[in-house]
Amino acid sequence: MNVVLLCAFNEEAVIRPTLLAVHRALGGGPEPLRVVLVDDGSSDATVAEARRAVEETGGALDLEIVSHARNRGLGAALVTGFDACLAMAADGDAIVTLDADNTHPPRLIPTLLARLDEGYELVIASRYQPGASVRGVPRSRLLISDGARFLLRAVFPIRGVRDYTCCFRAYRPAALRRALSAFGDELTSARGFEAVMDILLRLRATGVRACEVPIELEYETRVGSSKMKVLATIRKTLALIARRRLEAFTVDRPSAVRARLAAATRGARP
Repeated sequence: MNVVLLCAFNEEAVIRPTLLAVHRALGGGPEPLRVVLVDDGSSDATVAEARRAVEETGGALDLEIVSHARNRGLGAALVTGFDACLAMAADGDAIVTLDADNTHPPRLIPTLLARLDEGYELVIASRYQPGASVRGVPRSRLLISDGARFLLRAVFPIRGVRDYTCCFRAYRPAALRRALSAFGDELTSARGFEAVMDILLRLRATGVRACEVPIELEYETRVGSSKMKVLATIRKTLALIARRRLEAFTVDRPSAVRARLAAATRGARP
């Protein structure tokens, strides 16, 4: 089964076409498709537009909506969404995350899934692979992405990974469960856009096997303004990197992570 996770906050203008594009990309394929939408406290018609998409597919789009009573941020929405996805997905299934603003092309999802089938546990749609292209992305967002990439590759290198901040990813549930076993409620303590990077660092600590595929990102197709607050995101990203670096030598040093994983494995045995 393929489970697609979308986290949305006031995306009434784009959530319907995004869901329909996901359905076109995967609906009717060899694997069942389920979509989880986390509505992060939207004050507009995001949920109503999502239900319209289901109606337009004649009910063929299997959509589960999970709502936050108030806006809690992308990190909290991802944690809520992963909980919902893992409740329905087996270890050998796939969980795909992508932005709900119709800037990530769902037609690329089959390519990500094909790489999972090669034995990888995480596949990232990367802006830094040969063949990738980026059009219309605000300079402020490029600054954050490029700066984070250079810093993180130096401090937290991950074999096969160049793009630490793109949310368009395919995961094996087993990899997410392993990270949850090691970190529990601290899978990410971040609540903003920096949570995307943080989840990757958690997977790194548990030995994830990762690769990337190039993405053609056309940000100019986005309707409405970005929710990212640039200066706050930069500040929070730098603080998070510093904290995770310190933890890598203390509570989350490799031996401590391995011990928690071993304890979780023993506890799971009948």
